[in-house]
Amino acid sequence: MPDRIKELQSKFKSNNIDCFLVTSLKNIYYLTGFTGDAGILFISPRKVKLITDYRFQGEVVDRVHNVEVCLTRKKYFKEIATQRVIKRKDRIGFESRHVSYNLYWELRKKFDWLKFKSFDSFIEDLRVKKTKEEIKNIKKACEISDKAFLEVLDYIKPGVREIEIAAELEYRMKKLGGEKVAFDTIVASGFRSSIPHGTASDKKIKRGEFVVMDFSTYYRGYASDMTRTVFVGTPTDKDKDLYDVVYQAQKLAREATKEGTKLKDLDRIARNYIENSGYGKYFTHSLGHGVGLDVHEAPVVSIKNHNGIVENGMVFTIEPGIYLPEYQGIRIEDIVAIRNKRGDVLTNSERELIVL
Repeated sequence: MPDRIKELQSKFKSNNIDCFLVTSLKNIYYLTGFTGDAGILFISPRKVKLITDYRFQGEVVDRVHNVEVCLTRKKYFKEIATQRVIKRKDRIGFESRHVSYNLYWELRKKFDWLKFKSFDSFIEDLRVKKTKEEIKNIKKACEISDKAFLEVLDYIKPGVREIEIAAELEYRMKKLGGEKVAFDTIVASGFRSSIPHGTASDKKIKRGEFVVMDFSTYYRGYASDMTRTVFVGTPTDKDKDLYDVVYQAQKLAREATKEGTKLKDLDRIARNYIENSGYGKYFTHSLGHGVGLDVHEAPVVSIKNHNGIVENGMVFTIEPGIYLPEYQGIRIEDIVAIRNKRGDVLTNSERELIVL
């Protein structure tokens, strides 16, 4: 973590700033290990100071060792002014995606003698490449998801509601050591499976239906993300053929994942296969996204990402899908970590069609 702060400080001069204010709790955790739910982090070449309040005194004693900590009863920004850690006419960077309009103007009024510069992804750019420890935590989250999926298969049967399956998945992930879900669990069956993000409803499972399950958990602050599609009853030839198109597209992209490959080319590999099979217009999203402290982060694995290249340390999903509005939908999603120049798949549940 000290190395992460040093790397951030090394970018100040080239970005024409003297200091940086971190307000994203995920980014504060990334830089310091602080897991409390309130605080700000001030970074300059001279000083690194975490400002929080006395509710988190035990938290900072246990987890925060590489920065100066200020426990205060004042408003955090008032405390910064009191500390006098910012010099007059300093140019201060801030996280535009994590600062509301109201907070921005509060800062401007409080520090009207500063020059402010907004950054969209100053720290997020550092987070793109994961360390061995980060990948280890993501892998553990994926193992929890894999086990929960395997355990819940016997629970999926006609008459069971989607929301009950979602609850069962979440319960089992937590029982297996998951911390919390990263998003509302998706369980979508039958006609609802053609909705890419169809969160679980009261609809009951019927025979002759696909069931798409997209779910995730956190482990030590790092997320998993996994989708599997199963079939209840006896699939028709059309069902099997449709599933095989997604299966083969996902396999081709997964096997092509290696260091140096353009991210847009991975998307194109899967998309070309689906297009050549006659379903191109029904693959309606990009191939994947980064996973780490957030379940959706950089890089974006998309044909629109013209400059992105697969690099060692990246972790991202590969998740092609076909969604037929008047029929059903299918998606298969795995997480891949780039290690030793190749893609290692961290989610290992069965990908071939499971018939229940």
